[in-house]
Amino acid sequence: MKVSTEKTGPCEYVLNLDVEPERLVNPLRQAARHLNTRRPLSGFRPGKAPYDLVERVYGKEAIYDAMLDKIGNQLYQEALQEAQIEPYTQARFETVQLEPLILKFTVPAQPEVTLGNYRGILVQQAEATVTDEEGQQILAQMQDEHALWVPAERAVKMGDQVVVDAAGTTDDEQEIEEKDLTLQVTEEMTPPEFGQNLIGIKPGEGKEFDVQYPADFRDPDLAGKRAHFQVSLKAVKEKELPALDDELAQSLGPYETLDELRADIQIKLLERKETEAKDAATEEALNALVEQSTLEYPNIAVEHEIDQMVASLANRLSQQGFTLEHYLEMEKKTLAQFREEMRPRAEVRLQRALVLAEFAEAEGIKVEQKDIDQEIERLSQSFDGQHIDAVKAALRKGDALRSITNDVYSHKVLDYLLAITTGQAQPSPEETEAASKPNDAKVEEEEADQNDT
Repeated sequence: MKVSTEKTGPCEYVLNLDVEPERLVNPLRQAARHLNTRRPLSGFRPGKAPYDLVERVYGKEAIYDAMLDKIGNQLYQEALQEAQIEPYTQARFETVQLEPLILKFTVPAQPEVTLGNYRGILVQQAEATVTDEEGQQILAQMQDEHALWVPAERAVKMGDQVVVDAAGTTDDEQEIEEKDLTLQVTEEMTPPEFGQNLIGIKPGEGKEFDVQYPADFRDPDLAGKRAHFQVSLKAVKEKELPALDDELAQSLGPYETLDELRADIQIKLLERKETEAKDAATEEALNALVEQSTLEYPNIAVEHEIDQMVASLANRLSQQGFTLEHYLEMEKKTLAQFREEMRPRAEVRLQRALVLAEFAEAEGIKVEQKDIDQEIERLSQSFDGQHIDAVKAALRKGDALRSITNDVYSHKVLDYLLAITTGQAQPSPEETEAASKPNDAKVEEEEADQNDT
């Protein structure tokens, strides 16, 4: 069999197989017998009709199709081995000619990745620090979250909570009616004119005004429309903050004093900043790793990445009671348009996955059973003792175990990349050898000097 190879795109090849006729004699006769067995001819027992008669009745193409069903994959595998191509996914196949038989396979090949000198990448991880002011801001937010709304016998001010009856009519005669509507008057209200027109009126008073809904308003029935409202103010409430004292601290967790709460806020804020600093440094290292690597991959690999992203979104939407079709309808996009928008992110995801896999192989990084056990132990700690064994058992099966394994692998690879690029990892054997050479040369030089004297 003669095989010719042509590269037609990034990691995409066309294999043309010219199969010698003598190799096909027996496979063709076996295919004819199989065809005749399934579809016997009158006057002959199943599978016993002459080859020429089977060909005349059912056609040469039918016999060749039956023959290729049996040996087509074998021919394909031989061609791959001869061309030294490792396929990424299923090839596209076509019969170019029957006599002599010429087959054509369009093969997406495995991506090719060449890493640069990643041990030369230098990344500086920022030092995490926390100021007293930042801790005080968090404490103020907690204080605000536990505030009470108390009645206020005065006119509405920005930041108040109000209760109103509102009746409105849009410019296309659509009626809007809300009874006992509770809302907070803020600068972020949409449309902003609604809240602005409430400022200055007192409980028991009313007001008429117009508002313009933005084109991207969450309610499509009101988006882009103008409406006239009649509003009656029924109540005004203002925010009353709790005192910053030990009692507040005790209501927020296992704290005895406000100082304990402040200390815990500082610790958690520092941990968050350390995580953010690590994530930023890891992102920088990963970007550098991709930039200095040489990558080539078939187009179908990007399509598969988009498939995964679409499936993941559809799953998240399903958990929230929505469908992908409804989401696309709200976004006013077709699936094809949405997939095209996702393409740049899919490319980045694919490139990162490819270089990280190559990096992990180069450094011999693998997930050990102890790594998985530690992660399962960590994940199960949030459950009470009564259910913890059942949770652990569930995490060791199917999709849950695969997800945990993938997460552990990703974290392990990224952590080691960060360790290398920040100078925390042990040097490679090559680096150790290179570092020792100047010392060896110095010893040789000193010995030469001694010999000269």
